[in-house]
Amino acid sequence: MKKQLYISIVILLFAGIYGCEDNWNEHYMTKPATVDVNFWDALKENADASKFVELIESYHLDSLFEYNNAYTLFVPTNQAFETYLTNNSISEEVLDYHILRYFIQPNDITGKRKIQTLMLKFAQFENNNGSYTYDEIPVSFTSPLYSNGRFFIIDEVASPKPSLYEYIAENNPALKRFIDLQDSIVLDKELSKPLGFDENGNTVYDSVITIINLFEEEYFKVSEEFRLKTATLVFPKKELYQQALTQMALKIGAGYETYADISEEWQEEVLIPYLIEEGMFANMLEPDVFRRDSIQNILGDYVKPKFFVTDRTLCSNGYAYDYSNFEILDSLFMSPLRNEGETLLKVIGKDRFTWKEEVIVKSDQTFVPNADYVNTASNDSILKVEFPSKYEGQFSVEFLTKPLFPRRYLMVVRTHMDFGGLYEIYVNDELVKTFDYYDFIRLKGVVPSAVTGKRFIADGRYNKFDFWVDNITSYGKAKVRFEYKGPSSARYNGFMLDYLDCVPEGQTDDITKNP
Repeated sequence: MKKQLYISIVILLFAGIYGCEDNWNEHYMTKPATVDVNFWDALKENADASKFVELIESYHLDSLFEYNNAYTLFVPTNQAFETYLTNNSISEEVLDYHILRYFIQPNDITGKRKIQTLMLKFAQFENNNGSYTYDEIPVSFTSPLYSNGRFFIIDEVASPKPSLYEYIAENNPALKRFIDLQDSIVLDKELSKPLGFDENGNTVYDSVITIINLFEEEYFKVSEEFRLKTATLVFPKKELYQQALTQMALKIGAGYETYADISEEWQEEVLIPYLIEEGMFANMLEPDVFRRDSIQNILGDYVKPKFFVTDRTLCSNGYAYDYSNFEILDSLFMSPLRNEGETLLKVIGKDRFTWKEEVIVKSDQTFVPNADYVNTASNDSILKVEFPSKYEGQFSVEFLTKPLFPRRYLMVVRTHMDFGGLYEIYVNDELVKTFDYYDFIRLKGVVPSAVTGKRFIADGRYNKFDFWVDNITSYGKAKVRFEYKGPSSARYNGFMLDYLDCVPEGQTDDITKNP
């Protein structure tokens, strides 16, 4: 019995082995029926692809498939072409956008993948758990792999997608202008040859000049396409952008009525950089991401989304979104603008300073300015110019503020109570204030403001005084001049400035706040 049992087991083992071999051969050794078939011949047998075949042949693109090079086609149905042709025409570029010079294995792709088309622009293929899309168009049929490629059937004609820059050019002229203005000519040191040194030891080059765009260098190359790098832009389209500027103009008043009244300079220096930092991100972000409390922008900083996105546009190098509603924050144009005293200086060595070129200083003697460290100052430093005791000579310093909109301003000066003299202050060459620093002592550090009911109280040995300015009549920088008229009973004579605030009328509630 045992001998018969062993014989039976051996017979079963051999049967299993030969059975496995048959399954193995059937699964791995049998050649697919399509392996020797040209995929273009197979496609021509598909009745629903006849319009695509006809168009390909009309442009003689079918000659591409006569050789053994591998291709992948995304083939719109006849109905897709019929729908497309009601409002569009077919060009060779559109057909090229449906052809890849290689074949893809969709099962090897997870999520989204950029794929380069015959026209060199990138399209987007996505595998979402076995459901495929081409530029977000569903794939209804996937062919087997033929000798030289495969094809996918799609139910729409795909249009070449714009780059983010092309999208911006069509939808955001203000942003396009901002980007274009940042073209810059630079020396290409890699291509330039060093010839020697000048008398100051600087390398002299046989120069090769190139043009770079500073916006693209800092943020993202919106005009270029990459296989792996993408970005997401959230920026209001033209109509919404202009509506918001018009609302802003009406808030400003002073003759401002429409978006056309808002200076392009202000948009390019304030508004657009703010919107870019708040609305440009690395990678292709889906709408639900913007519901988070904070998102890392393309500069690596975390920002809190202040918008709801809409109208997502697939671009060849990312996503673009419009705002669902857009208003310009009052803080961008209604808040006080601070001009720090130390920004009038430039560093020429350790603890050594001189005036910037744009600052105009007139004096009978040469005075060396300093930026003293003061931990209670607004920016931890303060501008200081010391005069000899009882100095009666000339001294004036003239500088430009940050750009201002035309309206009435309260200008607030923060300074040292023991360090000054008798000064006349001019704005746009108009005398607006005469101030004697001894008033700080006489008033015991409690100085009435030009705003009724407000007063400034000493913060240590620092305090403020203010004055109204009514001659800001157009957008731009105001010219401010402090003229020393002679010594006063202040302890020391000189000029000291922590900051000058330009506060729009109606925004003066916080003027007594320190620093």
